[in-house]
Amino acid sequence: MDNMRREILELRRELIRVEHRLKMLERELLGYSKVDEIRSELKKEFPLLEFDGDLLELVGRLRCNPVERDREVIREAVEWLIE
Repeated sequence: MDNMRREILELRRELIRVEHRLKMLERELLGYSKVDEIRSELKKEFPLLEFDGDLLELVGRLRCNPVERDREVIREAVEWLIE
Protein backbone atom coordinates (compact mmCIF):
# COMPACT_ATOMS: atom_id res chain seq x y z
CA MET A 1 0.00 0.00 0.00
CA ASP A 2 2.82 2.43 0.87
CA ASN A 3 4.52 1.66 -2.43
CA MET A 4 1.38 2.59 -4.32
CA ARG A 5 1.05 5.87 -2.41
CA ARG A 6 4.68 6.70 -3.09
CA GLU A 7 4.24 5.95 -6.78
CA ILE A 8 1.10 8.09 -6.93
CA LEU A 9 2.95 11.00 -5.30
CA GLU A 10 5.85 10.64 -7.73
CA LEU A 11 3.48 10.56 -10.70
CA ARG A 12 1.65 13.66 -9.45
CA ARG A 13 4.94 15.51 -9.10
CA GLU A 14 5.96 14.47 -12.60
CA LEU A 15 2.57 15.57 -13.96
CA ILE A 16 2.99 18.98 -12.32
CA ARG A 17 6.46 19.35 -13.88
CA VAL A 18 5.16 18.36 -17.32
CA GLU A 19 2.16 20.71 -17.07
CA HIS A 20 4.45 23.56 -16.02
CA ARG A 21 6.80 22.88 -18.93
CA LEU A 22 3.85 22.76 -21.35
CA LYS A 23 2.56 26.09 -20.04
CA MET A 24 6.01 27.66 -20.45
CA LEU A 25 6.35 26.37 -24.02
CA GLU A 26 2.89 27.63 -24.97
CA ARG A 27 3.69 31.00 -23.44
CA GLU A 28 6.97 31.20 -25.36
CA LEU A 29 5.28 30.23 -28.61
CA LEU A 30 2.62 32.92 -28.23
CA GLY A 31 5.11 35.49 -26.99
CA TYR A 32 7.55 35.17 -29.89
CA SER A 33 5.09 36.04 -32.61
CA LYS A 34 3.73 39.04 -30.73
CA VAL A 35 7.18 40.25 -29.72
CA ASP A 36 8.46 40.00 -33.30
CA GLU A 37 5.41 41.84 -34.55
CA ILE A 38 5.79 44.65 -32.00
CA ARG A 39 9.56 44.84 -32.58
CA SER A 40 9.12 45.24 -36.35
CA GLU A 41 6.54 48.00 -35.85
CA LEU A 42 8.85 49.85 -33.45
CA LYS A 43 11.86 49.40 -35.75
CA LYS A 44 9.98 51.20 -38.51
CA GLU A 45 9.43 54.21 -36.27
CA PHE A 46 12.72 54.04 -34.33
CA PRO A 47 15.28 52.24 -36.54
CA LEU A 48 18.33 53.05 -34.41
CA LEU A 49 16.95 51.79 -31.07
CA GLU A 50 17.25 48.28 -29.62
CA PHE A 51 14.28 46.88 -27.69
CA ASP A 52 14.30 44.39 -24.81
CA GLY A 53 12.39 41.22 -25.73
CA ASP A 54 11.11 40.61 -22.19
CA LEU A 55 9.75 44.13 -21.97
CA LEU A 56 8.12 43.82 -25.40
CA GLU A 57 6.53 40.55 -24.34
CA LEU A 58 5.06 42.22 -21.26
CA VAL A 59 3.83 45.24 -23.25
CA GLY A 60 2.38 42.96 -25.91
CA ARG A 61 0.12 41.34 -23.35
CA LEU A 62 -1.27 44.55 -21.90
CA ARG A 63 -4.70 45.76 -22.87
CA CYS A 64 -5.37 49.39 -23.74
CA ASN A 65 -6.46 51.04 -20.50
CA PRO A 66 -6.72 54.49 -19.01
CA VAL A 67 -3.52 55.77 -17.40
CA GLU A 68 -5.15 55.58 -13.97
CA ARG A 69 -5.17 51.77 -14.26
CA ASP A 70 -1.51 51.40 -15.31
CA ARG A 71 -0.34 50.14 -11.95
CA GLU A 72 -3.09 47.53 -11.72
CA VAL A 73 -2.66 46.34 -15.31
CA ILE A 74 1.12 45.99 -14.99
CA ARG A 75 0.72 44.09 -11.72
CA GLU A 76 -1.70 41.66 -13.43
CA ALA A 77 0.70 41.16 -16.33
CA VAL A 78 3.65 40.46 -14.02
CA GLU A 79 1.58 38.00 -11.98
CA TRP A 80 0.55 36.26 -15.20
CA LEU A 81 4.20 35.93 -16.26
CA ILE A 82 5.18 34.52 -12.87
CA GLU A 83 2.53 31.78 -12.95
